Amino acid sequence: SLASGPLVHGRLLGFEGPLGVEKTTLIKQIVKTLCERNAESMPRVTSPSFVVHQVYETRIPIHHFDFYRLDLKSSESLIEIGYWEAWELAQKQRAYVLIEWPSQAQTLELKLNAQIQLSFQEEKRQIQLKLLP
Repeated sequence: SLASGPLVHGRLLGFEGPLGVEKTTLIKQIVKTLCERNAESMPRVTSPSFVVHQVYETRIPIHHFDFYRLDLKSSESLIEIGYWEAWELAQKQRAYVLIEWPSQAQTLELKLNAQIQLSFQEEKRQIQLKLLP
């Protein structure tokens, strides 16, 4: 499980894959596992496609971004949506930052700890995890 293996406090994770591959469903499961681990109730997890950024007020804060509809070309655009503030909290408070469609940030450095690639292979969902330096 991502929540008990490479997903440790302060992780910034990017989730890539085609529409319908259920990136939000995987994030929902990660949040559920973290809440169960901390014996706390599960927040309502939904895709932040239109609001871009949601914060789940759990004991360890979880920031959920969806960059799909964004055209992020500058570091200032990341400031505007609250990404760097969430990144800083991840460093100081050991929060989690989970990002759907990080590739929409194009060449901007997001300082992710891991990239999760979801895909369909022969009608089965595949998940690949790549730890980043």
